Amino acid sequence: MSIWWLKEYAKNVVPFNFLKMTKVEKILVDRGIRPTKMRLTIYKHLKRKVYAVTLKDMEKAFIKKNDDNKTADRTTIFRTIKLFQEKGIVHQIDDGTAIAKYALSEGKYLDLHLHFHCTHCGNTFCLPNKVRQDSLPDKYEITDVNLVLKGVCIKCQKAKKLKYNIDQSAHKNLKQ
Repeated sequence: MSIWWLKEYAKNVVPFNFLKMTKVEKILVDRGIRPTKMRLTIYKHLKRKVYAVTLKDMEKAFIKKNDDNKTADRTTIFRTIKLFQEKGIVHQIDDGTAIAKYALSEGKYLDLHLHFHCTHCGNTFCLPNKVRQDSLPDKYEITDVNLVLKGVCIKCQKAKKLKYNIDQSAHKNLKQ
């Protein structure tokens, strides 16, 4: 093993000083994940999003156009998301668009909550509504849950209403 490789590796690993760990670092370490710079960055990116994101969205956010300033590659992002999914930090959402989307999970185990997919803007949101454990059948082992409601989100409803009002006023002006 060369010294150069060790130096490059050390740049990408956040030092393990448990007394000075951030909240995000503690979350990753508690789940058995080494908190590298890229893993921390991806976690923070997902935390900031109010809707679920695709791998392509994350690629756009992290892979710079300039090869000299490349922050991550597609493989690193994919492996990080899959690791987060295995450890229960992220859950995958199938909203019917044939493109997997990812969002942060609340608990370590099966995350039983609803999702809302806006058919207008294409965003998918995690809803706070939970499915009660006692509503599930006895003696069945549930390995995956996909609960998606479809419709138009509040933001798109407001935009539609505004557009409708503008169109109506323009139409009235034409009649006069």
